[in-house]
Amino acid sequence: MSTRQDYITALESLVKGDYEPGEAAKILAIGQAVKTYSRHRPRIVVEDESGSGAFDYAVSLLAEWSDGFSMIQQVEFPVDDTNESAEILDDDAWTIYRKPAGDYLRFLEVLPETGESFRATYTALHACTDTACTVKAIDEEAVQSLAAALYCEILATWFAQNQDSTIQADSVDHTSKSRDFAARAKAFRKIYRDHLGLKDEDTVAAAAAVGDLDMKYPGGGERLTHARWERNRR
Repeated sequence: MSTRQDYITALESLVKGDYEPGEAAKILAIGQAVKTYSRHRPRIVVEDESGSGAFDYAVSLLAEWSDGFSMIQQVEFPVDDTNESAEILDDDAWTIYRKPAGDYLRFLEVLPETGESFRATYTALHACTDTACTVKAIDEEAVQSLAAALYCEILATWFAQNQDSTIQADSVDHTSKSRDFAARAKAFRKIYRDHLGLKDEDTVAAAAAVGDLDMKYPGGGERLTHARWERNRR
């Protein structure tokens, strides 16, 4: 399993050079890339929790739950791994109920008693740390390309903001590098989006509108030409 250092090494092979933003910017780019990937292909976590005879269970009890991101996909109760048929609850048998203290998984039809367990399947953010990264192996190179894109955007901004107008040659060099990194960022981002089968970010859906032109004149009178009876027979 890859670690964050593996991602840093991959990023450095894609974007060669020792630039001032340095290690912190690389770690930031990797973190942002993993969060973006989480939106497109979230981590799926399956977790068992113990019942207590109550109908409400704080979702914060779920180890990988991310407030504002995670969503419960299904709930199984009772849990019996010796039975080939899983007891998946209908969606209307549970709900997420919000209290001042936070969100709760509320059972509407059954109550997990003490000694019983329920199984929640939910989405979570991916993580990339010094010990492990949860990105799927098949997607790693694409996510590393996205990290390279984000790092190039950081460098493009850095060069654009650090021009010395008193030294013309230096100013021109910084402008050129800023444009170069912006172009490279776009190319790396395309690699990521193509791999995940995402639509081009620059694509804008065509606008469309539907209107009813079968209008009446005040009093219900017909038009002089194209009367309603003529339009309806077509």
